[in-house]
Amino acid sequence: MNFTSKIKVASVIVKRQFELQSTENGSNELGGIEGKFLAVILKALKVPHEFVFPSDEEWGRPLKDGNWTGMIGKVQQEEADMAINFIAPSAERMNVVDFSTPYSLIEVTFAIEKPGTVSPALAFLYPFPFALWIICGVILLLMPLVFLLLLDVKYSLVKLFIETFGSILRQPLSINDASFKNRILLSAWWFFAVIISFSYSALLLAFLTVPTAEEPIRNFKELSEAVAKGTHKCFVSKGSANIRMLLTSEAEYLRTLGEAIQYNDWYFISSEVIDSKYINPYAASIGPKPMLQLNFGSDMTSSIYLSLDSLTSTSLAIALGKNFRLKKKLNWIISQLNSAGIYNKILKDESLRLWLTRSNETSETLSVKPLEVKDMSGALILLVVGYGLSLIVFMCEIVFTRVKTKLTFRSHTIK
Repeated sequence: MNFTSKIKVASVIVKRQFELQSTENGSNELGGIEGKFLAVILKALKVPHEFVFPSDEEWGRPLKDGNWTGMIGKVQQEEADMAINFIAPSAERMNVVDFSTPYSLIEVTFAIEKPGTVSPALAFLYPFPFALWIICGVILLLMPLVFLLLLDVKYSLVKLFIETFGSILRQPLSINDASFKNRILLSAWWFFAVIISFSYSALLLAFLTVPTAEEPIRNFKELSEAVAKGTHKCFVSKGSANIRMLLTSEAEYLRTLGEAIQYNDWYFISSEVIDSKYINPYAASIGPKPMLQLNFGSDMTSSIYLSLDSLTSTSLAIALGKNFRLKKKLNWIISQLNSAGIYNKILKDESLRLWLTRSNETSETLSVKPLEVKDMSGALILLVVGYGLSLIVFMCEIVFTRVKTKLTFRSHTIK
């Protein structure tokens, strides 16, 4: 290479990762994490440069003829001297290009949109888990039998059930038993009923006032199972090394996920990663964690969930041509920048700037909403049903009493 001429740098334009804008004086201004880091390197190299952008916008994958696509292909075919933008070294890529000293270590994970909040119509069921509801139901059915066997004063089983059930609903327990041992039994039940009743009331109010979010897919195993069921999709950047990691993984569920992606051709162009068709409640996208954090945020107010599970941890480096003569100088510059923590500072600065922007946007859109009728619709329906059943029972009692009275009157008249 003759370095009296410009060196060529290959990259892919991705928002917040690598941005290139023309200034008023005709020069180029680099933006994004990788772009700003490259600007520091180019300033230290002191060599004229120009940029090359692959038309396929891929990182690089091998073709059947031995050539590569994307940025790696540009360097392999000597159309570019170097390539940068979250490029991970791999043994396969090292056969066609060289790599600089690594400048960062990142995790590869996935992002998926949170499924939203659970409907408040059934909020009256949420305070207790299913197992606790079963336990309470069993206790409620068994206690009348216990009272029937142990109490000295005899009541019907129906009467005891109504009394125990009513006590949970904060009705007085009108069971009279003067013996000391049975008062202890009744006191224990009263204590249980108070704890269950007040705990339920407090939790119900919390569930009504604070919307309950549905659980998102949290790790790669859950994602693989969801994809296998056909309920979800998973996308990776076309030409990235992530699909190769999945297909060659020792974990069967990761290989299954990779095979599904390959079979269905679930790939995206990195510049389109923020498109809703790639990340939504039923579609996840795999990528470098810093990239996903910058695009979607990682705070509680974000609608996107970033998995804490990692596919792998990999280093980032600059892809270099086999005949690139400034390797030694470039590696020395990167080593100096690593010692100074320049890349981490750029990452933190960009993250802070975007966090402040999102905080301002969130503060304008968030508002406190009062409880509405629809939020308590389930509990209100249950109340109406209860009153309806009570009314039916009451009417039946009136009819039964009148019929009984008439029959009694007739029997007396006949006599």
